[in-house]
Amino acid sequence: MPRAHPQNLSFRTPRAYWLGVFNGIVFNIGSAFVDPATVLPSFVSRLTDSAVAVGLISAIGLGGWYLPQLFAASYAQPRPYKRPLYILATLLRAIGWAIAIPLVYLFGGSQPALALLAFFLGYSLFTFAGGLGGIAFLDMIAKTVAPNRLGSFFGNRLFWGALGGIGAGFLVRTILASDKFSFPANYCLLMGLGLASFVPGWIAFLLVKEPPGRPGKAQSLLDFVRSTPGVIRRHRDYRLLVVSRLLLGATGIALPFYILYCRRVLQMPEAVVGTYLSIQMAGNVFAIPLWAYLNDRKGPRSLLIVVAAVSLAIPTIAFLAALFPHAPEFGRLAFAAVFFGLAAAAAGGFMASTNYLLAIAPEEQRPLYIGVLNTLFAITTFLPMLGGLIVKFGSFLILFALAAMLGLAGAVAALRLPRPQSQLSD
Repeated sequence: MPRAHPQNLSFRTPRAYWLGVFNGIVFNIGSAFVDPATVLPSFVSRLTDSAVAVGLISAIGLGGWYLPQLFAASYAQPRPYKRPLYILATLLRAIGWAIAIPLVYLFGGSQPALALLAFFLGYSLFTFAGGLGGIAFLDMIAKTVAPNRLGSFFGNRLFWGALGGIGAGFLVRTILASDKFSFPANYCLLMGLGLASFVPGWIAFLLVKEPPGRPGKAQSLLDFVRSTPGVIRRHRDYRLLVVSRLLLGATGIALPFYILYCRRVLQMPEAVVGTYLSIQMAGNVFAIPLWAYLNDRKGPRSLLIVVAAVSLAIPTIAFLAALFPHAPEFGRLAFAAVFFGLAAAAAGGFMASTNYLLAIAPEEQRPLYIGVLNTLFAITTFLPMLGGLIVKFGSFLILFALAAMLGLAGAVAALRLPRPQSQLSD
């Protein structure tokens, strides 16, 4: 495996490390205000009764991040500096919320269909631009953070961000329960708080000094896409990582419907969104130090296996709760456990798969490896739209059962992953 450039090692400084950590902290706090598992499904359900529209939130939120990455990888791979792509992405992301917030405020009360369209357009720009910048973001981290500190790096970003997210959850509950903020002003305020948190994080990461990287071969997008099957076929460890990541990601078919079940079946008040958001962030606070320890001491494979077990447990608990729809107290406790595990599983899955990938991917092909994995993962992010159809024509129980079966298959695939034979060199 190629070793890091000696001239790049001087860029692995505490300053770069902590700028990246600060970026993650404030970004995760901002994300809590527009959380796609609690806040946004509740918001969209105020504009429409369509379960498919609720499922579209996850499809856009996750698919927008992952889908453009193969295109971004083909652009970034032959370039030694990825920073310009990150700058473009941050500008587009800010514009996305700047479009959505005022239009939702103007039309949310009188023309809900127009407000819904404005929201999805702005949210799509925010997430798809994030996907364009994701390749640059991860490549800059790989060049400025030592491999043996990646666990603590992502752990600090997520732990302190989740701690702030607990406070954000209480604020979300206060705003949604207050008579001072009627709809849609209450949700516009939450979106504005999210944007206000994102901006300083973007600025902080732009202050990271990026060293030149080892550029890969320049290819057209078509040639780049044609090369991807060969990469997957030749690299067994990578192939197994892709399979496990896709199966575990497919459990997200039920993601936006957990809060919808609580609101529609268990008849919980709207303010419960903030309560479950805080519980979700508490799951991060509890789990992330453990994730960082497992990653740095036992390796990303061990972390992937543990996260797979958590990912399986989440829809299984929801399924058990849905078996007893007339036991609201049991349902409230069960879904508290569901939301406790959601953020922890997402954070652990990102940390483990990213660090496993950085351990096995050659430096000059790193954008290709990241782009292929994330673009394929984007397929799973459209499953919540199918989940909406299952809820509409079937039931929540069927949806949760399907998610649990996908989680079981993903856990089995994760167990087959070998320990990485080589690690990125410090």
